[in-house]
Amino acid sequence: MKRLFTLTCFLIALVLIESSCQKSDIEKDDGEKITVSLNLDGDFDVTVGQDPITKVLTKASTDDVYAVNVKWNPTGGGIDSYYAYGLFDNIQDMHITLLAHHKYSFEVTLIKNAKNTLFYGQAFNNTFDGFCYPFQTNASGSTLLNNTFIIGSGNRLVGMNSGDAHLKYQDSPSASNAIHNASLNRFYGITTNYEPVPNGTVDVYLKRYVFGASLVVTGVTGSNGKLNITCGNWLHLTSLDSNYESGEMIRTLTTIPTENENQTISLNFTSNRGEPWNLSQSHVITFKRNVMTTINITLNPDLSGALFDLIEEELDENNIDLGINTDGYIDIIVNPDNQ
Repeated sequence: MKRLFTLTCFLIALVLIESSCQKSDIEKDDGEKITVSLNLDGDFDVTVGQDPITKVLTKASTDDVYAVNVKWNPTGGGIDSYYAYGLFDNIQDMHITLLAHHKYSFEVTLIKNAKNTLFYGQAFNNTFDGFCYPFQTNASGSTLLNNTFIIGSGNRLVGMNSGDAHLKYQDSPSASNAIHNASLNRFYGITTNYEPVPNGTVDVYLKRYVFGASLVVTGVTGSNGKLNITCGNWLHLTSLDSNYESGEMIRTLTTIPTENENQTISLNFTSNRGEPWNLSQSHVITFKRNVMTTINITLNPDLSGALFDLIEEELDENNIDLGINTDGYIDIIVNPDNQ
């Protein structure tokens, strides 16, 4: 009986030791706990103008959604471990308890009008409704909007630096069908090396990470042929047979945060006159953050081979003088200036 009791105590001790080892760094740290709040600033706007895109400070909307990743330095080294994440539609709920004597980084992204533009429902075999990209987590695939920080799980929001998104009209979001350069009003900011103090505030400034594009096509008529235009993953015009104006479009930059990106625009014209008059050309265009870029395309269907500008230089003069002798022979008189 004594032997059985000893064995039982040993097994209980093993369970307690294993349980202790499985605790996260956050759970094992018994230091002072400090609650702080987030303060967000930035140009929260949806107005589009010319170069650069007009910025107008607007009030937050209940349809806006904010995503936050929090990292820290549990061992006192680099800020490279995930501490918490959260999804919010109310800034006033952004309170988090931190452990004293550590440094933290706060990464925040905002999508204006997210509730009316992003997919929200059951996806990735989950039984609950949630957001997908860019608010997708590494664990569940989709994320609940619960206005609280999930601390100590080791999970995070994985779409913070991506311009991809699952939009409202998509029936079955998957890991492979997110929309590139999604037409969303997207903001991003990060504050690092924050050390908590009692009743402290973490200030994060959010910059707008979108580019503007406006396309104007002239010189296209159905009697001449049809034009196809593609640009990146977001512009696909096929069999264009008349002049076209796209209006001003807003697209999320592919990688956040970056100040600009290069995309190739391809033009292919099929002429009714036959293959010699078909045109094909491509150009690399740099789209800059928060700048409206207008692309003007003029089609000259009478030119064959390509769209190009031909500059003709003035012709040099060359004089030849002819003289007729009375004997009927024509003599060529060479002008010494022309030798």
